Amino acid sequence: MLLKLAAVALVLASAVARADEGDGFHATPSLYWQDGEQRLDLSVAVRSRFEAWDAFAMDTDGFFGTRERLKLAYTWRSQLLLVGEIQDVRVGSLDPDGTGGLANYRNAANGAYNAHGTDVHLLWAELRPTPLTFVRVGRQDLKVGPEVTYPETDWRYLKTQRLGERLIGSVGFSHEERAADGVTLGWDLGEHQLLVFAAEPTTGVFEVDHAYQFLHDVTYEGAEWTVKRGTWLPNTELTGFTIAYQDTRKPENGGLAHGLSIVTFGGSGLGVYPIGPGKLDVLLYGAGQLGSYDRLDHAAWAVFFETGYQLPEYFLAPWLRAGVNVGSGDSNPTDGDHQTFFNMLPTNHIYYGFADQIELPNLVDPFVQLRLTPHPMLALNLFAHFFRLTSSSDSRYAGSGAFNNRTFGFTAQPSRGFTHVGREYDVVATLTPHRALTLEAGWSWFDGGAMFSLNRSSQTHFGYVSAELKY
Repeated sequence: MLLKLAAVALVLASAVARADEGDGFHATPSLYWQDGEQRLDLSVAVRSRFEAWDAFAMDTDGFFGTRERLKLAYTWRSQLLLVGEIQDVRVGSLDPDGTGGLANYRNAANGAYNAHGTDVHLLWAELRPTPLTFVRVGRQDLKVGPEVTYPETDWRYLKTQRLGERLIGSVGFSHEERAADGVTLGWDLGEHQLLVFAAEPTTGVFEVDHAYQFLHDVTYEGAEWTVKRGTWLPNTELTGFTIAYQDTRKPENGGLAHGLSIVTFGGSGLGVYPIGPGKLDVLLYGAGQLGSYDRLDHAAWAVFFETGYQLPEYFLAPWLRAGVNVGSGDSNPTDGDHQTFFNMLPTNHIYYGFADQIELPNLVDPFVQLRLTPHPMLALNLFAHFFRLTSSSDSRYAGSGAFNNRTFGFTAQPSRGFTHVGREYDVVATLTPHRALTLEAGWSWFDGGAMFSLNRSSQTHFGYVSAELKY
């Protein structure tokens, strides 16, 4: 249905495109209608992807997924913005023997071979009492980290792919993603920005048949203060944040017996500095936690450090980066304390390996990254991860947080006293032949360590090809 609407919209766009910026209907560079201080924008996004999975198994299974979005935005005097977006998702060929991401979709669909959902992805209103303040209410994308943006390509990449969504995100690689029902307030103070939010997540991510339903017993509130780059330190942005998270779901709804209530606080520093023939980037991020986890006293921490050097004017524009992600583990699971970092609602795919077998709790993740640009239309992204556990007394964790009312959102595999988790190698090629079209292919190989010695297979292979059209 949405795909047909997209085709009609693009045909109309090509038929009635005009270059003037006066009132009336326009199709370039976007599809919109304008009448004085009113404007109505229509946008369409269609994504199709095939994935092949062999996660600790002896064979490979694949499945298809498509996502179509139709978005309408109304603006009045830059003081009122109304946004609604309908989303249609279909996943198919969910073989009963499939593993990895395929199994996640199939399990969320109660073992069905296909899953389908048409839902309201976004529906929010934003008021701007002044040009520098806003209040947004309703169903929205709420991602903690990348709110302040900069025009440079490297800054945009570092903000969205290396800093944003580590604790609260939408899990954008999944076909469904998740949204947040709540309120966001923002104040732009020139050199500073303050963001305050309170919300509950929706279902989604792997939940296709019943996506974008309420998760009333999972809530979070917080604030983020950003000191924009160059304000206190040259070419450097600083942030501080705090997030209170509660999950009071009953065990039959995926929660813990006694729930959890955790406060996370921390900050980050990000800078890009011209040095020699290129640019040096540095990212430092730290977080601490206090609270209650299933009636245990909770105290945990996480630290991330990344640095890189890029040569944008040289052949292939190489950008070599390295870093380490560390999340605390529990050295004594039998006492009255819980020391494993709790990752809330993260987008892990972009941080801890594209095969999505690992997440931050009880993790030490040194990595090396190389980004190459052989052509302005082509980008290559290569990673090597070397995973270990922080504590051999704890477990290996995976997951992206609560996504329905049947599962907790995270899984744990006992370490059996080992700390060697394994290595992962990822490569992704992205081709953008037109600003509206993105083609992508990726491959990941996870080579499990000692803690997988009892598995039928200790390896995971994951590959995909995708095409996305946006207008």
